[in-house]
Amino acid sequence: MSPVKRTPRETWKALEAQAREAEIDHFMALPAAAIDARLRAAGHDPEAIRREGALFAKKLGADQDRLAWQVTAAEGLARAQADFARAAGKYASLSGDQLRARIKTARNDPRFAQPVSVLFRNRKPEEASEEELRAILEEIEALAEKGE
Repeated sequence: MSPVKRTPRETWKALEAQAREAEIDHFMALPAAAIDARLRAAGHDPEAIRREGALFAKKLGADQDRLAWQVTAAEGLARAQADFARAAGKYASLSGDQLRARIKTARNDPRFAQPVSVLFRNRKPEEASEEELRAILEEIEALAEKGE
C-alpha cells in the first residue's frame, strides 16, 4: 500500500509540528536550573510561573471532574447511533407514500403524536425526503422499544 501523498501545505504544516515537538522535547530535557535561568534572562519569575501552572492544572482537573458527565453522554450517544445504524435499512423497500402513511399512523398514536409533531414543526411530511422519513420511522421505532 503506497503512502498518501501530502499537499505542499500539509507537508509544511507537518514540518512545523515536528519542529515544535522537537523544541518542546529539547526544552523538557534541560535541567530545572537551566530552565529557571532562561526564564529569568527573559524577565520572568520561575516561581510565579510554577504557581500559575499549578493553579491552571488544578482548574483543569476541576473542569474535567465537573464535565465528566459529557463523556458518559457521548458514550450513550455513540451507542444510540450504533443502534440506529444497525436498524437502518428496515424501511428501505418502502415508497415515499408508504413511509408517509406509517408516519401518519404514528401521529395518530397518542404515544408518538407529540414527538412526531415536533419532528415536523417547520414543515409538512410531504416536504421531507424519503431518507428523512426513514430516519423518522427509525426514531419512532426506538421510542416504541423504550416505551415497552
